[in-house]
Amino acid sequence: MRNRLKNLIKAYASSHSLDTRFIWEFPTHDLPSSITCTLPNSNAFRKNIALKGCLKTHLKKPEYCIEYWIIQKWGGIQGFKKNDKNDQRIAELYKRLEKGVLTKDLFGCISSLSKIASFLNPKHYAIYDSRAIFSLNWLLLKAGARNNFFPVPAGRNNEIAKYDIETILRLKCGDRRDLLLDHKTAYFEYCELLKEISAEVWDDVDRQTMPFYLEMLLFILGPQEIVADIKSCANFEILQGP
Repeated sequence: MRNRLKNLIKAYASSHSLDTRFIWEFPTHDLPSSITCTLPNSNAFRKNIALKGCLKTHLKKPEYCIEYWIIQKWGGIQGFKKNDKNDQRIAELYKRLEKGVLTKDLFGCISSLSKIASFLNPKHYAIYDSRAIFSLNWLLLKAGARNNFFPVPAGRNNEIAKYDIETILRLKCGDRRDLLLDHKTAYFEYCELLKEISAEVWDDVDRQTMPFYLEMLLFILGPQEIVADIKSCANFEILQGP
């Protein structure tokens, strides 16, 4: 199954250029004053890569200013407000990353908190985004997986929202108890899987060792290519009543 998954992803990686397809823009004018970073203006993909190298040493500082900037400004998640509760979540995240186990509360904010982790150690962590998980779960299903899929966090993409991947998984695999990975370890298993696949699907050394490149690919594929693939492959027959 793993080899089939890698082949599916490698085909997408070879035919889709991140340089042109990854267009995640973010405001550069309101970077915290403590950040000195030269970012290219012409290419959103390269701008995001450059930012990865600028912020690591500024994390884990009092008040968590950079952490909130990453979530709110760069990530566009305005609902993750600065308050005591979220300060505690960020502090707990750092502890739990070392242990390799997340609480249910932290996993409930994983789309936000994993953004911090991806900047803290881009060689080890990637963003657990609903679009990336949507794509990965579908590709796992196509590769032959029937359990241990990744829990899907809440998302903001309208196209993906039309096709609930967990419903598709349950229709195909049944309501088995091990359909989804446990919240305690799902994020870490996701990062490990991305690292394993990255080492084989890319030719570039940076992409082989940095799982966020693969997360970017899964992110861009979700609303278009993966949705189109679901439409073309899924076949449901509804039995008529008497």
